[in-house]
Amino acid sequence: MTPTLLLSAALLSPAAPIPTGAPAGAPGPAPRVFALKADASGTVRLIASTPTKITVTNTHFVIEQVMVNGKAQQQQVQKQVEQDVISSTYINKALSEFNGKFATAAGTPLTVEEAVARVKGGATLLASADGKPVGKQWLAAVSPDTVVMVADAMEKVLQQAGGGILPTTPGPRLAVIGTDDAGKPIAQCTDNPVTQNGYVYYGDDIAFEGKMAWRGRGGIYYGGQQYHEGKVITKPLADVAFEAYDRNGKLIPRGTALKRLAAGGMVVVAGNHMLPDENYLKAFKEDVLVLVGPELVLPVPPIDQTKKRDPNAKDEKPAVQPPVKVLPGIRPAVQPAIAPAVIKRVQIAPALPALPAEKVEEKPAKEEKK
Repeated sequence: MTPTLLLSAALLSPAAPIPTGAPAGAPGPAPRVFALKADASGTVRLIASTPTKITVTNTHFVIEQVMVNGKAQQQQVQKQVEQDVISSTYINKALSEFNGKFATAAGTPLTVEEAVARVKGGATLLASADGKPVGKQWLAAVSPDTVVMVADAMEKVLQQAGGGILPTTPGPRLAVIGTDDAGKPIAQCTDNPVTQNGYVYYGDDIAFEGKMAWRGRGGIYYGGQQYHEGKVITKPLADVAFEAYDRNGKLIPRGTALKRLAAGGMVVVAGNHMLPDENYLKAFKEDVLVLVGPELVLPVPPIDQTKKRDPNAKDEKPAVQPPVKVLPGIRPAVQPAIAPAVIKRVQIAPALPALPAEKVEEKPAKEEKK
């Protein structure tokens, strides 16, 4: 089923969640959303990582059965096995070290110094995913003075989380909810929501993060990283487990959110099971919905640097977002707020992939020399 956006009728409703004044047309890849803040020296740094698949050689011992003088015996043998694993490339750069070009969402050019001054107190920064100017449709979701950076190799950069100058949650993504051929809203999801070394559900209590909350399943998310094994699939939005909020953390009833997205629309999708850190959301307009749910956290394909990699192969391109067709002047109603509180999060180490099982081979015994 090919996703399309059938927005003409639904945009007449005051609940349509399309940013006001967004132009029509293909928006291009969604920009990356970063939350930046200056350190004690006044330097604004992006501390992040990129998932990378590499080949490592593991040395271990196995028990093999051999024949000695016609009798089966077991011997310990040292083996070397090559294995492809997911690693991370660490990034810790000042904003000036990215050699990027800066401007406001309204198109006003900025120097590096001006860009740093705008975000040093804690702010949202949008970065081009493909090194090209960000589509105006995406920029319509944020305030005109939002800082936008165009630099190379930002597609797979995952900002680290942890507090301090780091945001408290993984980075969200800006996305478009499309509609299928029957006109029902659909969303990109993963077929394998993280449940081990990631989300660890402990019941139906209310879980909280900072000044915002996520009702339902509390849990643990490892290290703020977004990459995990899984495929991107398309599901009807009504079948996806999610909570909806406005950018200020006000809970929106699920039924209301589904009505507002009945014809598709632009949304912010949380990077894990909690509402994103407030510095990710400061730039967004009041009429943009924030969706929170483990199924919506998409796996990030790692950069393939394995030995088996075909040198002629090209990196897998992310799925193209459907075009946004918009009528101007629509702004949805603001929903009532919920009470703030705080969650306790625990970090646990990711499990390495299991080594392949060794086959037991029979080896003829060597003839003894007389």
